[in-house]
Amino acid sequence: MVALVLAGCGEARVDRSGEADQWDQWARGVEARYPVGDGQGHGPDVGSDEWARALQWKLGIVDGEGHGPDIGSAEWRGAVEQKIGK
Repeated sequence: MVALVLAGCGEARVDRSGEADQWDQWARGVEARYPVGDGQGHGPDVGSDEWARALQWKLGIVDGEGHGPDIGSAEWRGAVEQKIGK
């Protein structure tokens, strides 16, 4: 039981329609151009749900109540690319 609890504590990775490898590659490219962390290894794991939420808040893709495109959707990725300048 403890192993299940500990395994459940790991940070989830965003997986959109079986495109996890593409998502990870895209997320690493975004992070290289627009870091979410502090540059010293502090911050969410690149590509994780936490990273995506932090990125959308940092870029202003969502409003004050958290409304905006679904994380990982084509619309969301387009908004990120537009904000950081592809």
